[in-house]
Amino acid sequence: MANNRKDKLLKEYIHDPYFTKEKYHDPSVCQQCGVVFHDGIFQWMEKAPTNAQKIICPACRRINDKYEGGIVHLKGEFLQNHKDEIMNLIKNTADEEMAYRPLERIIEIKEENGEIIITTTYEHIARRIGEAVHRAYKGSLNMQYPEGQKYIRVFWQRD
Repeated sequence: MANNRKDKLLKEYIHDPYFTKEKYHDPSVCQQCGVVFHDGIFQWMEKAPTNAQKIICPACRRINDKYEGGIVHLKGEFLQNHKDEIMNLIKNTADEEMAYRPLERIIEIKEENGEIIITTTYEHIARRIGEAVHRAYKGSLNMQYPEGQKYIRVFWQRD
C-alpha cells in the first residue's frame, strides 16, 4: 500500500533578501562595481551596453550592508609563520572565483587575536577559500552549513 500522506513537511525556500524575485532590466549595470546583468546572468564585460539601466548589484548591496553569506576562520602557529603566502593564495582564489561568479566576493579580511577572519558575500567563495588553504597547507578543515540558511562557516587550523 502506497503512502499518500498529504501532511508531510515541505522544505521551505531559503530566502535571500538581496536577490529580487522580479528580473533585473536587461541589460543593467552596477553603478558601484560595473558588473553587467545581461542574458539572465551577472557577468563582467569590458564595456557595458549603452542602453543599460543603472542598479546596485546584490554583491555590492551585501558589501555596503556588511551582510555576509559566509565566514572563514584561519588560525594556528603555521598561519603566523606563512601569513603572506596564505594571504596571496586567498587573493588568487577570490580573484578566480569572482571572474567566474561575479557576485562572489570578499567583504572584509581582519585579524583578531592571531586569527584571520574573512567575510564573504556568498557561501561558494568561503568554501573555495577554505578548500584552497587546506589543499595547499593541509591542517584541519571544518565546514558548517547552518540548517535552513544559505550560509557557511569555515574553520581551518594548523599548528
